[in-house]
Amino acid sequence: LPYVIVPDTRQALARMAGNFFRHPDRELHLIGVTGTKGKTTTSYFTQALINAVSGGKAALFSSVDNCLDGHTYVESDLTTPESMDAFRMMREAADNGMKYLVMEVSSQAYKVDRVYGLTFDVAAFLNISPDHISPIEHPTFEDYLHCKRQIVKNCRALVLGADCARADLIRQDARHASVPVTTF
Repeated sequence: LPYVIVPDTRQALARMAGNFFRHPDRELHLIGVTGTKGKTTTSYFTQALINAVSGGKAALFSSVDNCLDGHTYVESDLTTPESMDAFRMMREAADNGMKYLVMEVSSQAYKVDRVYGLTFDVAAFLNISPDHISPIEHPTFEDYLHCKRQIVKNCRALVLGADCARADLIRQDARHASVPVTTF
């Protein structure tokens, strides 16, 4: 049999995972949080606020814990899970009756396609500073910033830190993607 060369295996895996788990991302309101600092605090605070007004219907993916039922927290391995794990956990959250998912979105999540194919209903871009620059993560600040900026074209609305470095560039990205921006 001839074999097919998949142009990007990670993207193909994400598409297959979405299909296999019956696209739980379409059953959840997705909130993505990115930035150099503050992702975890913002994600926990956002989940707590949503749980308070939704009767505990918010799941969480964070660098510290994952919560798939609104109240049970299990230690996580990655800030943003690999796509197969993310879709599996989203399916479990949806099956548990969750209506919202607050997710920390690391730069690596876009660099290695962990969130490929996901569209966030709301994304928060908190800040950006030279961090995670190394042979292991990002060779340059420009590469790091490029990965972080991907969330803008993969969301329906953006909340942006007004004093964020490169805020003008991020607003420009949002304009090009027709994404409304609210600042804080």
